[in-house]
Amino acid sequence: MKITTTCAVTTSGDSFLRRAATRQEFWLLLFGLSLFSMVALIGVRLLADADTLWHIAAGNWILANHAVPTTDPFSFSFRGQKWIPHEWLAEVVLAISYAWLGWSGPVLVTALATSLALVVLLAFLLRYIEPLHAFTGTVLAYLTLIQHLLARPHTLAWPLIVIWIAGIVLARERGKHPSLWLVAVMLAWANMHASFLLGIVLGVALALEAVLTAGNPVRTAKAWAPFLALTVTAGLMTPNGIDGVLFPFHVAGMSYTLSIIREWQPPVIGLLQPIVVWLGVVLFGALYFGFRLPATRIAMFFGLVYLALSAARYAELVGLLAPLLLMPAVGPQLRAAIRPEVKARLSLRCLQIITLLATVLFLASAIFLGKGIQRDRDLTLPKDAVRAALAAGASGPVFNSYNFGGYLIFSGIAPVIDGRADLYGDKFVRRYMEAYSGKAEALQALLQEYKIRWAILEPTSPAVHVIRDLPGWRKVHEDAVAVAYVLHP
Repeated sequence: MKITTTCAVTTSGDSFLRRAATRQEFWLLLFGLSLFSMVALIGVRLLADADTLWHIAAGNWILANHAVPTTDPFSFSFRGQKWIPHEWLAEVVLAISYAWLGWSGPVLVTALATSLALVVLLAFLLRYIEPLHAFTGTVLAYLTLIQHLLARPHTLAWPLIVIWIAGIVLARERGKHPSLWLVAVMLAWANMHASFLLGIVLGVALALEAVLTAGNPVRTAKAWAPFLALTVTAGLMTPNGIDGVLFPFHVAGMSYTLSIIREWQPPVIGLLQPIVVWLGVVLFGALYFGFRLPATRIAMFFGLVYLALSAARYAELVGLLAPLLLMPAVGPQLRAAIRPEVKARLSLRCLQIITLLATVLFLASAIFLGKGIQRDRDLTLPKDAVRAALAAGASGPVFNSYNFGGYLIFSGIAPVIDGRADLYGDKFVRRYMEAYSGKAEALQALLQEYKIRWAILEPTSPAVHVIRDLPGWRKVHEDAVAVAYVLHP
């Protein structure tokens, strides 16, 4: 017996909402507006990473000089040395958004990029599975983004990542080579974030899959060759050239630095970790339904899982890309395995409620962003400490906490170190950490070599206990955020 359930019985005539209930575009729009609103309403938490500040400063430098820097213009310890600004395009976007809308600007573009990436993912999944399962898969993907959801360049690259892989996978399903318009996506991606190299690797893997499974391998290889050649060319068409392609390998070789930066460390495995929830649901579904997948897609999936388990910052890659790679094979099997006896149908009343809630959320986020985001009481910024130090006569090189480097650059002050660990390298980062951790000889050697005359540190920094006992150093400010010391002759 077939049972139909409804939220409310209605016999009203055709209306926009009733017709929209059957239109995929309407649901995608509602989902996008709701997701944009939820991300935007996070507000200042999207700005909690100190790197956002120096990214905006870098964008301002590029706009002011009409060029992308090739050497470091910000620190005093590495000024003039080679620097690879591999995220320059995203930095320009962040800088422009900040110039137009203040702190609401970076929040706005972050919410737009996140919602666009997930809407494209949802539209892709709806091609293969039922809406309920597609929404579930998209929500799981969102969970993998949460811990790395920040107003930084990697977030702005998310839509490009999804569009790129979705385009290639769809081409594979049609038995054709990818459209050349995807080359433009790669060009933007390469100038926005270093993760573009993963896109090239997956593009080559999918091309190899096409050749191995084709009836005429030679013809297939010839069809894919121009696309791959243009893709690699696009990856090289950045101000950094070959250095941009080699950049991820340079970072991967910084073993010491990666071991102390939280987002580069393996995720702490716990029941509440998003990546654990995602993997748990995927493995349960795979084992319960007995999905069969092509060996090539299994290999790609394992590669993404390896990345996610090797560094917490890669969790979003498996969340966004695994559904794109697996769903063409999983979708038909899932449809065949699930034969619901109860079919739910949304009535006009239910649709009105959902539309109203999405509209209210969107208007609330618009009002929130329109009022502007204030960071006067932001506990992540050492504003008062810097102000007090400058008032006390601080000048010249400063010894700062790693997390304060972004704020100093944003304020026009050259730090000893900041979030651009790739610039400083393992050797200097290790030396800095020895000084910061309170090793007196290392700290004094650093102070003397760079003629450092003031310091901005967290109150809990071990270096504070060394500096306070050095001759001539005087504390001029201390609060919950930072402590400031100035060297007086």
